[in-house]
Amino acid sequence: MYSGCRPINHLIPILASATILFSTCSAQEVASLDLTKVAARVDLRRPNATSRMTGGYSGAQSTNSCPDSTHKTSVLRTSLVSLDRTYYQVGDEPRFEVTVQNIGSVPIRIPFSPHLADLQPKNPAQKFAYYELQIALWIAADERWSTNTGGSAILYGADDCANTMLTLKPGEWVRIIAKGHFRLDEDLLKLVRSGYPADHAYAQTSLFGEETLITPSHSATVATEVCLTKTKGQDVLIQLTVP
Repeated sequence: MYSGCRPINHLIPILASATILFSTCSAQEVASLDLTKVAARVDLRRPNATSRMTGGYSGAQSTNSCPDSTHKTSVLRTSLVSLDRTYYQVGDEPRFEVTVQNIGSVPIRIPFSPHLADLQPKNPAQKFAYYELQIALWIAADERWSTNTGGSAILYGADDCANTMLTLKPGEWVRIIAKGHFRLDEDLLKLVRSGYPADHAYAQTSLFGEETLITPSHSATVATEVCLTKTKGQDVLIQLTVP
């Protein structure tokens, strides 16, 4: 099957720093990626219409939970290493740094490219499959409330696209830097104003296998969560106020 992957051999030497593994080392960083310095290519091409189209363009996405939660052999721990400062207002865009570590006993493959468009086949009408790693920045107030509306980082990859997937052996981790966006809905804003402001932030990771099909007037994506155990590592103390 033809793969539409663009050659991205420059991605790893420029954006990812690989480390030679020694048998005596059981835990170490193997790659890093600074998404604040990357113009991510995520816009997908649409096939040409064979006849005149009326109406606009629409899209749909379906997300399925892990189909077998009783057999989670892989374990990923996500730690929020740092934020660019301590004091924020709702609406600010923090620069955050996380590590994602395999703390299980078996290797796990994760996507490690910011460029979804590079995974699309040459024929835009062809359905294609890929993986998506979502790293969400959460904000919370003690044990009273928490929300994943701090922004996110998303990485993509496919097994048939060179240099877009990375194998994490047990103990190994990757480092990712990204920009978030602190947002709160009306209910949470009321809690903040009533004396329950956010006091810390943390990160969580989810891994999905996805399939996308695009037509001249519609797109559809089905995402299925990969069954793994997700644990929370380090969090960071913050003060988040309402303007």
